[in-house]
Amino acid sequence: MTTNNYRDFKAEQQAYKELNPKTRKQVVEMTQNFIMQDGVAIDLETGEVITDKLYIEPKINGEVFKGKQTVDNLAKHQTVHGGFVFAFFEAYRSMHERFPFLSKSDLARLMFVGTYISWETNHLVYDNGRPINKKNLGELLGMSRNAYATFYRSLTKNGILSEAETGLIVDSSLFFRGDLSNAPEQTKNLQYTRMFRKTIRDLYNMFNGRSIKKLSVIYEILPYVNFNYNIICHNPSEVQQDKITPMTIKELAQKLGYADYRKLMRALRDIKIDDISVFGFFSVERDSRKKKVVVNPAVVYAGNGKHLEAIKILFR
Repeated sequence: MTTNNYRDFKAEQQAYKELNPKTRKQVVEMTQNFIMQDGVAIDLETGEVITDKLYIEPKINGEVFKGKQTVDNLAKHQTVHGGFVFAFFEAYRSMHERFPFLSKSDLARLMFVGTYISWETNHLVYDNGRPINKKNLGELLGMSRNAYATFYRSLTKNGILSEAETGLIVDSSLFFRGDLSNAPEQTKNLQYTRMFRKTIRDLYNMFNGRSIKKLSVIYEILPYVNFNYNIICHNPSEVQQDKITPMTIKELAQKLGYADYRKLMRALRDIKIDDISVFGFFSVERDSRKKKVVVNPAVVYAGNGKHLEAIKILFR
């Protein structure tokens, strides 16, 4: 039997068929009567080392293989969308309650700023590692001088952004990039999700002026997105699918302060990336007020990858 990395199975089968009966019997017995010790195959009857006569393939448990495939798919998903930062939030608490001093447009800008934090130090940096100073940040945000001055002052006054000798630093209880076990202590009691950097930046650059406030809804819905299934619901930390309670579009509108759910629905439908919707809707009833909402995992996703492919299918 071959020991090469490349195996010609057809050639091996043909060679086996051409063996005389006695030799064929010896081959079969050899493959059924050996043990492995420290990676070496040993004939049980003779004690002979027969590793060079066999091709040994590890037997991988189906669940182990499936688990590895899930991890690989998640890693690929993260890479395709430019990596991610962890976005922290308080369960069931609205973003406007947490940041009453920020407008909808400001929330969208804050989300964008979060994609530029450095690995585990939370300094604002470009992707090449070069520091982003106050002037650079204004240019990235594309705001007028007066509007940016007001926004910057609001961030620094409320501790979201700090000025240090080493550069600008974003509060790590909002965003963090790195090994989650190294996240600061103040994040331990907060919920979190992955926020994909490239997707958020692409969306930000697609919207400008007054329309930028539409993007705030992505940040606003984080406290209500189920960790595993990306459906907006009343119990986002629930892992058993039969116990999840989806939130209707009307209920979500009330949570986000919209007087008319239809206005929220139009805003959600307007948000697309490469002509692919960021929000999906489904309903089993004709009443549009009872539509449920699913978030495209290309934007945010907190799960372990087990249900990722199924969610992605909904947005093809």
